[in-house]
Amino acid sequence: MKNFIIKHPPPTSSTPSTLSTPYYLLPTTSPPPSTKVILVRHARTTYNEQGRYQGNSDESVLTAKGHQDAYATGLALKEYNFDAIYTSPLKRVRQTTQEIITAFGKDNVPPVDSDRLLTEICMSHWQGLYYQEVKEKFAEAHNCWQNTPHLFSFNSVYPVLELFEKARLFWQQVLTKHQGQTILIVAHGGTNRALISTAVDLQPESYHSLQQSNCGISCLEFSSRNNAKIKYLNATDHLGETLPKLKAGKTGWRWLLLSETNAKTLKDRLLFDRLSSSNYVNLLLTEYSISESIAQKIATKYQIPHLPLAADHFSNWQQTITNRQKSPISLEQPHLSTGLIIASDKLITRILKNTFQINTSYAQDSLTVIHYPQSTKHPILQGILPLISQGISLSK
Repeated sequence: MKNFIIKHPPPTSSTPSTLSTPYYLLPTTSPPPSTKVILVRHARTTYNEQGRYQGNSDESVLTAKGHQDAYATGLALKEYNFDAIYTSPLKRVRQTTQEIITAFGKDNVPPVDSDRLLTEICMSHWQGLYYQEVKEKFAEAHNCWQNTPHLFSFNSVYPVLELFEKARLFWQQVLTKHQGQTILIVAHGGTNRALISTAVDLQPESYHSLQQSNCGISCLEFSSRNNAKIKYLNATDHLGETLPKLKAGKTGWRWLLLSETNAKTLKDRLLFDRLSSSNYVNLLLTEYSISESIAQKIATKYQIPHLPLAADHFSNWQQTITNRQKSPISLEQPHLSTGLIIASDKLITRILKNTFQINTSYAQDSLTVIHYPQSTKHPILQGILPLISQGISLSK
């Protein structure tokens, strides 16, 4: 067999003098896989039903409806192959987790790791009291809790700041341990808000700005450098809800933000049918750059008024709504008005950044739901809901 000699070029100023493997023979390295985190709030409890503060007390347990919803949540998540499961040690979370695992119907479910860092926020002597009772007896403290949660304290202890610190410690421990894996966290509304907030650099003063419904499912994706992106937030479609329930009352404005791309592919599908049949949408608003034909087809089919606006008008309108929320004079809108807004990804990202200062890019293939209630002085991000051709649903 004839021997072939490969001649290398002589060294130059940019070529090393020693022979090395040609670049095209070097093994290619792809970036490490991302870490996916699924977060679930516990199911409905006796204290939820009674309108009482739960905090980190362990007196509250799941209702019959809570057990059913927790099982339905497990069915929604059964296609995931979780590498680890973390939960709060409190009963209502342990009951929820057990229903979820039962619904999986698998033998290879990882063991459940109960972590005290996932315990709910401490509400001290408010725990067990009714919401209305606290509002009347502790009016000044309640106002601080609702509007400036980062300044709220019990005997010089700041529970929201403490909760955020626990969330940071949890991420430090878990992300390194489970890099490139998929993990499930079952915890509480406050705990999950703190976990999501610390992942995307949302500050404690915005603690009440993220909604976490009972059995709401959220998904974070962490890159190899532990930079997080919200894939979806507070999805409740698996519970038979088209949109998450309004926790702050049926007043003010609710915006449904949909990208032009999704409007094109979903305009004749189940999403609009469900929104329309439930009388969710009162007005269709579109950015000037959006195709007029798309808007007209949707407006005509679902018989809703259509108003095209320039991008700056959305920002001005948003600021007007926010200013009214903060006004000491009651300007309460006695009913809820919902606007379906079709806009570019760029505008939707800007609205999210200006409203919540969230350090994350707009999630593709999603419907973003923002509520501007009159009962509070801040907007609420109700959900970033994943979309498929048959409506709103979870996907891997």
